[in-house]
Amino acid sequence: MKTFYLVDGHAQIFRAYYAPFQRLSAPSGEPVKATYTFTQMLLSIVRDQQPDYLAVAMDVSDSTTFRSEIDVEYKANRDETPEDLSPQVDRIVEIVELFGIPIFRKPGYEADDLIATIASRLKDEPVELRIVSRDKDLYQILSDKVKLWDPTKDEILDSDYVFQKHGFTPNLSIEVQTLTGDPTDNITGVHGVGPKKAVSLLNKYGSVEEIIKHADDLTPKLRENILAFKGQVESTRELVTLRSDVDFDFDLSKCAQSSLPPEKVKPLFEELGFLRLLSQLDDLDGTTSSAEKGSDAGRGGDTPPPDAEPELTETAEGTYTLVDTPAEFTKFCNALRSQSVFALDTETTSLQTVECDIVGLSFAWEKGKAYYLPLRSRWGQTLDPQATLDELQPILEDESVSKCGQNLKYDLQVLRAAGIQLRGIQFDTMIASYLLHPERRGHGMDALAREVLGHKTIPISELIGKGKEQGSLLDVDPNRLADYAGEDADITWRLYEILKPKIDESPMRSLYYDVELPLIEVLATMEFTGIRIDVDLLRSISKKLGTRIEDLKGTIFKEVGHEFVIDSPKQLGGVLFDELGLPVIKKTKTSRSTDAMVLTTLVAETAHPLPQLVLDYRELAKLRGTYVDPLPQLVSQKTQRLHASFHQTVTATGRLSSSDPNIQNIPIRTEQGREIRRAVVARDRDHSLIVADYSQIELRVLAHFSKDDALLEAFREDQDIHAFVAAQVNGIPIDKVTREQRTQAKAINFGIVYGQGAFGLARTLGIPRKDAADFISAYKQRYSGIVDFMKKCVAKAESTGHVSTLLGRQRAIPEVNSKNRTVHAQGERLAINTVVQGTAADIIKVAMVQLHRRISKEQLPLEMLIQVHDELVFEAPRDRADELAEVVKEEMQNAVDLDVRLCVDVATGDTWLDAK
Repeated sequence: MKTFYLVDGHAQIFRAYYAPFQRLSAPSGEPVKATYTFTQMLLSIVRDQQPDYLAVAMDVSDSTTFRSEIDVEYKANRDETPEDLSPQVDRIVEIVELFGIPIFRKPGYEADDLIATIASRLKDEPVELRIVSRDKDLYQILSDKVKLWDPTKDEILDSDYVFQKHGFTPNLSIEVQTLTGDPTDNITGVHGVGPKKAVSLLNKYGSVEEIIKHADDLTPKLRENILAFKGQVESTRELVTLRSDVDFDFDLSKCAQSSLPPEKVKPLFEELGFLRLLSQLDDLDGTTSSAEKGSDAGRGGDTPPPDAEPELTETAEGTYTLVDTPAEFTKFCNALRSQSVFALDTETTSLQTVECDIVGLSFAWEKGKAYYLPLRSRWGQTLDPQATLDELQPILEDESVSKCGQNLKYDLQVLRAAGIQLRGIQFDTMIASYLLHPERRGHGMDALAREVLGHKTIPISELIGKGKEQGSLLDVDPNRLADYAGEDADITWRLYEILKPKIDESPMRSLYYDVELPLIEVLATMEFTGIRIDVDLLRSISKKLGTRIEDLKGTIFKEVGHEFVIDSPKQLGGVLFDELGLPVIKKTKTSRSTDAMVLTTLVAETAHPLPQLVLDYRELAKLRGTYVDPLPQLVSQKTQRLHASFHQTVTATGRLSSSDPNIQNIPIRTEQGREIRRAVVARDRDHSLIVADYSQIELRVLAHFSKDDALLEAFREDQDIHAFVAAQVNGIPIDKVTREQRTQAKAINFGIVYGQGAFGLARTLGIPRKDAADFISAYKQRYSGIVDFMKKCVAKAESTGHVSTLLGRQRAIPEVNSKNRTVHAQGERLAINTVVQGTAADIIKVAMVQLHRRISKEQLPLEMLIQVHDELVFEAPRDRADELAEVVKEEMQNAVDLDVRLCVDVATGDTWLDAK
C-alpha cells in the first residue's frame, strides 16, 4: 500500500515556532525559527519516509469558519498570533510552493475539515494516509488506513494507540469531545466531566443522548450538570465534528512525490542563511535510508538542532576491519604502538559503567579506516577478553600516547571497571563542540556527524531494536558490529581533525586544555566512586510524606467541597477560576495557567487558602515522586552506592548539570528537602563527609567585574553583604537594619544577576510593585558601578554577538539584536547572567581540577563525591576530616585571583545535612 503524508500545516508551524531551538533570525534580521524548523521537518519526511504522496493542509488566515457562525465564542480565547510568526507563515507557504508540494485550504473551513475530506475520498484507494499531526481532534477519522504521525518522535498514533492511551476507540471520539468540550477552542462541555469520566459514561451508555436519558441513575451533582448541558448537545457536537464533505479540488495524482527540485529553493535558502539545509538538498533523491532513532552513551546521543551550519559536507565511507584472531590482534597491536595519537571507543552491555561488561573496542588513527576488537558475543568469534585488555593496558595507560574520543568520560569509567586507568587524554570532540557552540541543543556524535561532516551514522536501533523489544549488543554478529563500532572511531577521528584546529585557534584554548579536558577525569572519578544512601531513612521519609500528602488532599477537598484531580491543570483551573471566582493571572495557548507563579500570586493577592494548599501539595508530591521513592531504585546492586551522572555539555553558561538522579535540584530551603540530604551518608562510622561551599561567589564575581567601590569595600571588610547593602540603600547605620530590610537587599543582590525587575522582586518579597521599583531605583543609584557593568555586557553582546567569562568562555547572544522587545530583554538578561554565573561555574571547575591533582599527587585519602553549583561534597577518614577540610578550603579559595577574596565555608558530619 502506498503512503500519503498530509501535513497539518498550521499545527506544525506552531510546533516549529515554539520548539526549544536557539536560531532566531536570518542574516537580514528576518525571523526564521519556525521557517527553518518546519522546512527541516519537510525535508526529513522526503528523505527518511520516502512518501508516495505529499501535501499540506492549512487554515485560511483571518477567515471566519462555519463554526464561528454556530458559536461566536468559538476560539475567542486564543492569543493573538505572535508578531514575528505571521511573516514566517508566508515564507513557509513560499517554500512549500517552490518545492511543488500542493497546499489545500478553503475559506470557511479549517485544515482539519480538509484533512477529514481527503481521508473520506481516499477510503477506496490503496493508500495509507499518514497525517503529520498529534491533534486529538483528528482521532475521529482514524482507521486501518488513516493514522497520525508525529515527526518529532517518529511515532504512529493509530486506533490502537488511542484506545491504549485514552480508553476509547475513534468511533467514540466525537461523543467524548461533545461531553468534555475543548478548552483549546473555547468549546464548553459538561461541567465536571473530564476525559476519563466521559469514557466511563460512554462505555456504559454508548452516547451522549443515552447518558442524558439515564441522568437519574447518576450522582445528584453529575445529574444536574448533564441536564444543564442538554440544550447545547447538538451545537457542541457540530462544533467538534470534522466535516468530511468539503467541496474543493483534490487530485491524488498531483500529490505524487518523486524528489524535490533543489534549484528552485537554493537562492532563498542562501538568502535566509539555511546553509545546512542547502547541503541536504542534493541528497533528496528518494534513496536515503530511514531516519536515525537510536544513540548510545559513547556517542553522547541527541537530536541535532537547526541552529548550526556544517563545516564540511562529505560521505563517511570507510574500511572497518574486524580483528578477531590472535594473529590479527598481534598485527593490530604493532600498528597501534607506533601511533602518537589515536581515537578509541568502547561498546558495552549496558550504560551502567560500574556494572557493564565490555563487548568490544574500536580504534582509528587515519580518516576512513578503523579497527574493531570483539571481546564478547553470543554469535561470533571473539578475542580473549582478559588477554586482550592485558596487552592493551600499557598503551592505554601510557601518558605519552595521546587519546581522543567522543564522551570519553564514559569510556574512562568502563575501562576503569576493567582495571585500566586511561591516561593521555588529549581531546574530546563532544567537549570541543560544546565550547565552540554552547547554543547547540546537544553535542552527541550523531548530531556532530550530520552537522560537521554531513554524514548520517548507523543508528544503534538498526542493530538491537528499540523500546521494549531492544536487545543486547551481545546478540549482534561481530561482523555487523564492526561497521557500527568502526564508524564510531572513524567519525571521532574525523571530528578530531576538524575541531582540534578550531579549538587551538580559539580564545578558549586554555579553558579547554586546562579546565574542561582535565575535568573529564574528575567527573569520571566522582561518578565511579558514587555515594552511599540510607535507604531505610528514605523509606521512612516516604511514608511520612505519603501521610502528609493525603492529609493535604483531604484539607483541599474540604475547602472546595468536593473531590477533584489536583494534578489536572484543567480541573484545578475550573475550581480556582470558575467555582471560587479567583482572578485569572495568566493564560497559556490552550487554557488558564495554574503554574507556581500563578498560585504564588494568588496567595499574595487573595485571602483564599486553596492556592497555598496546592503549592504545599505539589512540593511534597514532587519531592516524594522525584527523589524519595526513586533514589533507592538507583542504588547499584554491585557497589551498593548511588552513581549519579554529571554533565559538562548541557548548560550554555558552563555550569555542570546532573542526572540519575538530578542531585543539583534537591531542595534545601524546606525541611522536607533537607531531610533528603540527611539520607546521603558517609560510607561507615570511620568516615565523615566534608561539605565546602563558596560563599556568595556570584556577588563576589559581580564586585570584581563591576569594580563598584561600595561593593568591593563591603567584601574587603568582610561585611554582611546583605545588611551592608540594606544600610546603604536605606541610608541607615548597619546595626539598625531590620530583618525585613536585609531580606529585601538579599533578594535584589541575587536578583540583579538574573535581570530581575520590579515585578519579579515584588513577587519574591510579597510587596507592592511600586515599593519594589523604588527599591531597585535606589539600589542602582547607590551601586552605579554595577549598572555600568550590566550596560557593558549588553553592549558587547550587541556589537560582537557574544559575551565572555573571566576564563574566556564565550556564548553567542543573538537575542540582544532582536527587534522583538521580549526577545531583546531576554538577551540582555542572558548577557549579564552568562558573564557572572559562567565565571562562577568556571571557578569551581578550576578548583575541582586542582583538588583532584593534589589528591592524586599527595595520595590523600579524600574522595570528591558531589558537585552542586557552588558546593562540593567529599568523603574522608573521620580522624583526618578536619585536616583534609582545610586542604579543600585552601584549594577552592585559591582557584583564581579576583579583586575580592573567595570565601569558602567548610564543615564535616556524618550526613550531607549535618555537614552543611
